[in-house]
Amino acid sequence: MSIPDDTHDRLTKAYMAYFKANEQFAKRRSLATKVAARKALAEIRILARSRRKELTDEYQTAKIQKQQNQK
Repeated sequence: MSIPDDTHDRLTKAYMAYFKANEQFAKRRSLATKVAARKALAEIRILARSRRKELTDEYQTAKIQKQQNQK
């Protein structure tokens, strides 16, 4: 049984997929390589939004807990 990837890990993997797709596009400028690079960028955008929300939620939770501990 493996541990499921968190958003950060998925974002890192998505960047690596984009990097490879971009390398292919730089070597061979075709419709297929363009679509692959753009698809990878779209996935990064989705994951970045998700991670940004997670960070905000974690910060708010920690802030509330800190305030409660100070009382």
